[in-house]
Amino acid sequence: MTALVSAAPLLLRRRGALADALPVIAFTAATAIIATVIGGAAAFARRIPADTSGPLTGEAELMPLLMLCAVFASVLLVPSAIALGGSAARLSLARRERDLAAMRLVGGTTAQVGGIAVLDVAAQALLGAAAGVVLHMLVAPPLTALDFGITPFTVGELLLPWWAYPLLIAGVVLLAAASGAVSLAGVVLSPLGVARESRTVRMSVLRLLIWAVVIVGFVAFMQIMPMMDADGSALGMLIAIGFVALIVAGMNVVGPFLVWIVARITAALAPTPALLVGARRLAADPRAGWRAVSGITFAMVIAGFLTIIATIEPSTPGDQMLATALHTGGLLTLGIAAVLAAGTTGVAHTARVIDHAPRIRAQHIAGAEVPQLHRARLAEITLPVLLSSVVATFTAGLVLLTVFGGGAADVRTAGLYFLGVIGAYAMVIAAVVVSAPVVRRAALRAA
Repeated sequence: MTALVSAAPLLLRRRGALADALPVIAFTAATAIIATVIGGAAAFARRIPADTSGPLTGEAELMPLLMLCAVFASVLLVPSAIALGGSAARLSLARRERDLAAMRLVGGTTAQVGGIAVLDVAAQALLGAAAGVVLHMLVAPPLTALDFGITPFTVGELLLPWWAYPLLIAGVVLLAAASGAVSLAGVVLSPLGVARESRTVRMSVLRLLIWAVVIVGFVAFMQIMPMMDADGSALGMLIAIGFVALIVAGMNVVGPFLVWIVARITAALAPTPALLVGARRLAADPRAGWRAVSGITFAMVIAGFLTIIATIEPSTPGDQMLATALHTGGLLTLGIAAVLAAGTTGVAHTARVIDHAPRIRAQHIAGAEVPQLHRARLAEITLPVLLSSVVATFTAGLVLLTVFGGGAADVRTAGLYFLGVIGAYAMVIAAVVVSAPVVRRAALRAA
């Protein structure tokens, strides 16, 4: 045991500044977003009058509805931020699989290897979570300048209670440790398989069936909801929000299955070597392929929801106040979703290049030119993005048509959504540009 612990720093050696920075950046972004979103929802909650039985006017009358909208935004954003943190933990371990497998082969037990690896991930999560809390505090003052059509928020209202920050940091660290422990299964069970990079990928159609059941349940409930009385309307609204959250979260369940199916079909019919290589990479790891575009998918869904808010035309002072609050809150939600998308996309694509560096070097030695490697990389990115566009459009359209009816689909909403899709594709192009030098460096390092 003593020899193993002494060798751990050497075996878990760092892979370079970029490889070490990626998980920390992801943990920082996830923590800052969680703290900011929860702090904003709490700020609306604090302004709800204690006594709502009497007549309410102006801001006090709108606050319960605005609070419900803030909860809806939190339900959409917080799970995606948590997923980004879980992905950061898996990313931290992905490039250390060989080192961990080596520790197993030299005599390390499952508990010893797992303990060292999880502590390594937890240390990165602790650093990122602490930086995220600081970032959250730094962005709180600028957020007070946003116009919600009501009395401006103060910094104190947007910040969490002091005791919440240690709990948040501890939660992020525990999430990282749990995700890391789950990711260790392949190393613990088969270190030789890790060394040989031999994995059997199996995707079950059950993923698609689960998502379909949630969608059917949502559509059925929305048919029943109008028949609820006034006392049950609030509960019905919360149940509807829960269904929407499950549908959006379910995209990450069905997404890898769809990527796997399309990648296998594309690999079988690929007319070019670059498309064949990209499709086979996706088929070998569809979960990672979907994670690279999950943030973009989520951002496109948010953009779809915002198309309805953008068409609101106020006619009274109260409507004007509500419209201002919804427009500002919607744009803020989309901005946070864009940050999540950019972080997820940039980190995931760059990390995949780093993970595939040995294969890229081998392909270059075998005769593949750098432009061909770039084309294979582009094919590997394009397939999940096209799928994400379809899934996001279907999800946003389903929710909007179910809630608002056929009137939700007009030329204006379609145009606004199209602009959101263009923004999503711009993020993908940026990710390709950012990861391109890494591909070239990995290929030429073997020359």
